[in-house]
Amino acid sequence: MEIIANSDDYRITFHAAGDKPSDTLIITFSGLPTGLEDQGFGTDFCLVHGYDTIFTAQRIGTQYQGLSLEDFHAAVAPKVAEYKNVVCYGPSLGGYASLYYGGSINARIIVAGPLLPAWPHLKNRKCADLVITHKPLTEVPKTEHSPVVVFDPMFVGDKRNIEMMVAPVYPNMRKVEVPFSGHPVLVSLAKARILRPFILHFFETGEVMDFERPAEGTAIWHRERARYFLKNEPEKAKEEFEKSLAIEDSKLTFNLLLQCLIRLGELEDAQAQLDMARTSENKTHQINVHIAKFATDSGLHV
Repeated sequence: MEIIANSDDYRITFHAAGDKPSDTLIITFSGLPTGLEDQGFGTDFCLVHGYDTIFTAQRIGTQYQGLSLEDFHAAVAPKVAEYKNVVCYGPSLGGYASLYYGGSINARIIVAGPLLPAWPHLKNRKCADLVITHKPLTEVPKTEHSPVVVFDPMFVGDKRNIEMMVAPVYPNMRKVEVPFSGHPVLVSLAKARILRPFILHFFETGEVMDFERPAEGTAIWHRERARYFLKNEPEKAKEEFEKSLAIEDSKLTFNLLLQCLIRLGELEDAQAQLDMARTSENKTHQINVHIAKFATDSGLHV
């Protein structure tokens, strides 16, 4: 392990997979929440499969705004020069960072649900005080390689972000659509045992491997399908949430089902869920703060 750049706002750490450098260097960026760690998203995966890797960490709450494009390039350029191929890889915030920094080193880029929570068009109140120091993606260097963007086309937020922020820069991007996988699309692929061969194929060839999308009968698919129906067809959403929980316990799904029951006015069933959660030792039955408030405001006892 070698820390090649360090400050109060970022840390960039190189990890060698062995004594002999690999032909391909993988630079990874984490999603939220992360801090100034020496390793993180993708580090172990890369090392186990024989790839040298660089992990780029950001101080919690900064969303990489403390790492300039110039400082990133200065830190990694000497390492990048030693490799035939360089890949930038990340999910969510890490996907945004891969796109932002990857062009400066002409990397191949693969991202999942790229998102900068503080993007002005999102109007995210939680990020209102964060000063954006990065230039728009349209104003930073572009890679000559066509990026691969993996996302759920039914997840409206991710689809909009890609159309508004990525498409103007890379109209030739290679879209990999995984319906009803949600924002953490890589989790869905991992549970279906697709992620490992898919990512390794890209690392090796720069190409997109065809695969069968996770579908009916998987917990995430039913949960995300339920979320799609939740606003306008809550009865369908309830059915899908219940199918999801029958396949796999999930704190998120449990809370979403509770929210759905309240919206449907099925308050007795909602209260029964709350009563069960109060005495359950199962961590998947813990009530989220905002759902607890919604239940209390609806006259239920939490």
